[in-house]
Amino acid sequence: MASQQARQFLDRMHEIVWQDMGLTPTPRSAEDGAEAATLINDLVDMRTGLVGPEALEALRAKLFRNEELLADMTVSKYENARTNQSLHKLADSVERAGRALGFPMPERPLLGTLPTGRVNVMTLLVPATREHLVLFESEFLGFAYLSAKAVAEVLPYRRSPEGGAAFSLEPGKVRERLEKYPQSAHRFGQLARAYLETGVPYNAPQYTQDPVRNTWAAMLCEAVELFALGHEYGHILKGHLGQQRPAARLGGPNLDEPEELAWSRQEEFQADAQGLSLSVAAMRSRGYDLPIGVLGADFYFTMMHVMERAISVLRHGHENGPDGDDAQRPSLLRRMVGRQSQNKPQGHKKSRAGDGTGDGAVTHPPSVLRRLMLRAVLARDNTPQIAAAIELGQNMEQVMEMLWFDLRPRLLDAHRAGVRPLERWQD
Repeated sequence: MASQQARQFLDRMHEIVWQDMGLTPTPRSAEDGAEAATLINDLVDMRTGLVGPEALEALRAKLFRNEELLADMTVSKYENARTNQSLHKLADSVERAGRALGFPMPERPLLGTLPTGRVNVMTLLVPATREHLVLFESEFLGFAYLSAKAVAEVLPYRRSPEGGAAFSLEPGKVRERLEKYPQSAHRFGQLARAYLETGVPYNAPQYTQDPVRNTWAAMLCEAVELFALGHEYGHILKGHLGQQRPAARLGGPNLDEPEELAWSRQEEFQADAQGLSLSVAAMRSRGYDLPIGVLGADFYFTMMHVMERAISVLRHGHENGPDGDDAQRPSLLRRMVGRQSQNKPQGHKKSRAGDGTGDGAVTHPPSVLRRLMLRAVLARDNTPQIAAAIELGQNMEQVMEMLWFDLRPRLLDAHRAGVRPLERWQD
């Protein structure tokens, strides 16, 4: 159970971040509870006459208990209750998988969301405590699903006599489908631009898919999400302590500066491997085979790499990241109130040699390097399933390059027209 101090701290972070973005948060209130009660009662009334009075009351009680559970799960009053419920369901799956593997699973960290400027997950320390905040980029779950949906849109599949469907990531077959349905290549580009320019992936044009593609997209999305959270559990299971570094000054004399945990590259690679074990085990418990579980982790890095390049092209007009004065642009958390901490001891900013975790450094190694390391770890186990998993990831990489080939010139045109990503996005 999250402490009240941690909840209040995240509330304050939300207030500052939203203010920095020029937005006004609308915290949940008693009116929201009243609206939920009305919806529940209407739903129950719709079943009047279909079931008996006892069944109706049991349904009413169950729905109200679910609403109470959502309120208790939600870390910050500014967060979406359904999103937070999804995070806890992911944690349930990761923890069950870990216990089944015989891992000493830790107490659940405090899960939440925040507009972080990273298509990723970050870990903060609650000031004056040893309590961890594991924060997903606020729209990460939506972006992961819509990305999987965009990929499903370009993959050919064939029905089996048993009623199932087999998707193909073979680049030649995907290219044939793109030539036949060129508009399907635009889906990911529309999604990427909506996310970068508005911060809301669902602002991209929405479209319907047949149930087979929807099912495949949901499967891939689940594998991505489980790996993202499994990675954070991996740090805990491996006993990584990380290195504390100042993340931002949040303003006001009564609010301490948050500490972000920066891991060494070796620790990141170890957490990736551990997270893969957890996410694959969780997917297998749902009936999916190993290659699909591995594909989720591989696609996670491929998706991040495409977005990293998209941010750079839209902001700078090329894929090489910031240069010149813009290279000194501080991270989102350091920009939240437009000033950086001046009161930390000098030793606080010291990093371990070669770790790349000093003050202002990127927390994670490049996504391409993490993907290569993950494949190298997998390749040590020379089995047909592992070989199939690696090939799936490599094919997915080529599919995403086809979509990037369609997106890149559109981003360049937008850049020349003066369009830029939201300031919070980090190169």
